Parts: sequence; structure tokens; C-alpha cells
Amino acid sequence: MVLAILLYRSTAAYPKSALFTTAVYVKFLAVSLGFAGFLQLLFSFKIDASQKIIFAKNPKKFFILLVSLILYVWIMRYLGFIISTLIFLPVTMWFMGYKKIVKSIIISIGITLFVYILFVRIFEIQLPEATIFYGYSL
Repeated sequence: MVLAILLYRSTAAYPKSALFTTAVYVKFLAVSLGFAGFLQLLFSFKIDASQKIIFAKNPKKFFILLVSLILYVWIMRYLGFIISTLIFLPVTMWFMGYKKIVKSIIISIGITLFVYILFVRIFEIQLPEATIFYGYSL
């Protein structure tokens, strides 16, 4: 909840041009984060103190997911959002146990297309582009 307060207060330093666009979105995120933190605090009072906290039911899958997320962010710098996402999603789905390859590729294309349309076309926010191909021309 402290992070939510800090995030909300950070919008005061935004330039006037961003007060009705970016600041509103960041305030929404801050309020949502604060609300989720408050709910988590309420639920923590209902949990028996003797209960063991389980971070992952399958630690191997959790570790694979964690490593794949780190690799995804790192490789996005070189391959860009679209290519790295089209690789990351089906590979991660397969490691997590979803073995329908064709369906996972279709899902990955749909998610990538949705995110592209939402951010690039609607919000006009550029996604990370591939740097590995800079300097090459067809």
C-alpha cells in the first residue's frame, strides 16, 4: 500500500500536458494497487498463522516461468516486442504443460495482435522494436 501511495503522489510532478492523460492512468493504477493491497491485508487476518505459505505448487514450473520471463525481457531488446512475444508465449505454454502447439500459436498470435492494436494503433504508444536488424536493408 505504501507503493500505491508513492505512485499516486508521483503524478504531482507530471507536466501539465500529461495531467489529463498519463496522470489519470497512473492514478487509476495506484488506486487499484492500494485497493488490492488493502484486500490482501484484510484476508491476511483471516488466515491461520500455522498455515504454511506455498509460493508455487510446482517449484520446477515456477522456476522455468521465472527464467523465461527474465529471458523474454532481455531478448525483447534485440528482437523487439512482436517477435519475442511470438516466441515466448507458445514456448512458455508448452513448458507449463499446454501441449496443443497449433492452438498455442494461434493464441499467441491473437494476444500479440491485440496488444499491438491496443498500444500502437489506439493509444499510439510504440512497442519495443528489434535492434538486431538495424543497419540491414532489403
